[in-house]
Amino acid sequence: MNAGVRLYADAQNAKTKLENGFDLSDYDLRCLDYAKDYATRLLSIDVNISINEMLDTAWELFAKHFKAEETGIKQALIDKYWKA
Repeated sequence: MNAGVRLYADAQNAKTKLENGFDLSDYDLRCLDYAKDYATRLLSIDVNISINEMLDTAWELFAKHFKAEETGIKQALIDKYWKA
């Protein structure tokens, strides 16, 4: 979940760049899309899922929005849980 929070923070940095008129990279745009999904599917107050469902959702969001190497997750975990 540390990766999820870090990527969400990257999205907040991208939002600040956007608000200040800077051009956004492809990575920035993907972070913003990720943040929307992350907020809706994991942070929303009405989300009531088990820890396993939360982790499965996080892996799904990582694969949807990022390349494995962009997540900062150890390769052994990527090999075990990444669903491309």
